[in-house]
Amino acid sequence: MGLFDRFFGRRPTMEGLRKAVADKRFAEARLLADELRQQPLSAPEAAEIEGLRTGAGDELARLNLSEALGFRSCGREDRAQEHFQLALDQVGSPGLRQEIEAVRNRQDEAAETEGIEAAPASACRLAPAAGRAEAQDGEPTADEEQRMELILASYPAELRARYLEKSDEFRRAFLASHAGNDDLARELWMQVAEAERDELYRFELGSLLARCKQLSPARQYLEAAVEDNPRMAHAVETLLAVLKEQGDFDGAQEWLQRLAEKGLDPGFCHAQQALLAAQRQDPGAAVANLHSALAAGYAEPAFILFSATLLEQNGELDEAEKVLQSMPRAGCGGGVNLPLAEFWLRQKRELGKALDAFNLACRQDPQNPRWQLRAAQTYLARGWRKEGLKLLQRVVVDPRLEPELQEDAQRLLAESGS
Repeated sequence: MGLFDRFFGRRPTMEGLRKAVADKRFAEARLLADELRQQPLSAPEAAEIEGLRTGAGDELARLNLSEALGFRSCGREDRAQEHFQLALDQVGSPGLRQEIEAVRNRQDEAAETEGIEAAPASACRLAPAAGRAEAQDGEPTADEEQRMELILASYPAELRARYLEKSDEFRRAFLASHAGNDDLARELWMQVAEAERDELYRFELGSLLARCKQLSPARQYLEAAVEDNPRMAHAVETLLAVLKEQGDFDGAQEWLQRLAEKGLDPGFCHAQQALLAAQRQDPGAAVANLHSALAAGYAEPAFILFSATLLEQNGELDEAEKVLQSMPRAGCGGGVNLPLAEFWLRQKRELGKALDAFNLACRQDPQNPRWQLRAAQTYLARGWRKEGLKLLQRVVVDPRLEPELQEDAQRLLAESGS
């Protein structure tokens, strides 16, 4: 779940961007924000995207600042300078930018005082202020390295080093694929040497073909990738998505059984079985498999939410609540997470704690009227009619409110006689 949406070219959403930031997937959040910038946006949406992109960039910049200081402490000033540059490329807040520049310049000042040449030998490979980098001796530019790192941030950790060791031909094809240059990417993938056509190659090319709706060849490449490396879960996810897109649910089922026998993580396999059963309109099998996945410790956030929804629909309310309670809490004051708060609101449980969570979300995410609506609903559920209607009347006309939520607000107003 997650990677396939991007491979098939589904449009990024505000909700996806918010979730990426909430899950601390900051590199992915920056990519999503850049894609959303290309869509028609209202002024509030544009402002929210910029705010989320800035925050995600600041978090990445802090990580690179920490890396830079680590390399500096080990005497690797060349590597430190590379991470300082990455941090400056990523940072969004002026105050943090000044802090990074000040820390970086302290070494320069010390070098001048001691009569040491301040510029490291690797400085010629760093991206200049204009944002472009000159390639030296055929090496990848700093901009290409940064793009690779941003994309690979959403990949399994054990595969990232292998991608970074690939040839320039492979990298160019990879970057073209993830930039959406499909025709160029297909041409470049065909130029990759036969010796490099391993499961990573087959996965990337299969994913590209899947996004272009060439499902039969996509399936062939993805099946070959999974045969080569049955433990490559994101390739399995993409293959299963292609099979379901073709309507071959039996084929998807067979692959999951084969992979389980080959030792693929049982939690992952049961989770995929649950999703497959839900799509086949078999809630009994879906619930049985999700219980097995949870028992095996599978805790991918999107699957946790899927499980809680399915358990709630199946009447297993205590189990649904337990699952939601396993998710990270909101804020530093021990508040509950928002999906749990929304569950409590639907079930008319723990309304005081739910209201605290929604009010905290309103303060932390003032651009998202969803939480104002939830607060208004909670006021009304507690019998606080005056406060609830006042907030509801304000939020129902907010153009940022999603259409489905706006319908809920209008229906609640009508039921309240307002």
